[in-house]
Amino acid sequence: MKKLLGLLFLIPNLVMAETWVCEQTYPNVKVPTYEFERSGDNFIMSNSAANTDVKFNIIYENKNYIITINKKYFKVGHMQAVTLSKKDNSWLMNNHIPEFNTESPNTKWSGSCMIN
Repeated sequence: MKKLLGLLFLIPNLVMAETWVCEQTYPNVKVPTYEFERSGDNFIMSNSAANTDVKFNIIYENKNYIITINKKYFKVGHMQAVTLSKKDNSWLMNNHIPEFNTESPNTKWSGSCMIN
């Protein structure tokens, strides 16, 4: 009986497992692959070019989109927002940085994804 109860508690966790493997779309440029793995109310982003993972909080989700933000650098006015589209398996990341930071201007990344 204990094994059956343990299995029943495990099933919702297996259903919630979700990983988006996304590529950037840049012509004639080799770019890293980004991976977004769901962890509760967050997605953990890792990419093939960086050594650290970044946590994105899910702030909105419906049947078409998942909208996330990274709050790590809010105090200095830097915000990253990622939208994952369930409609066409694509992603878009906006990197918002204050105007006074000329070394790292506002940027966007986007491309297609595979969902596992």
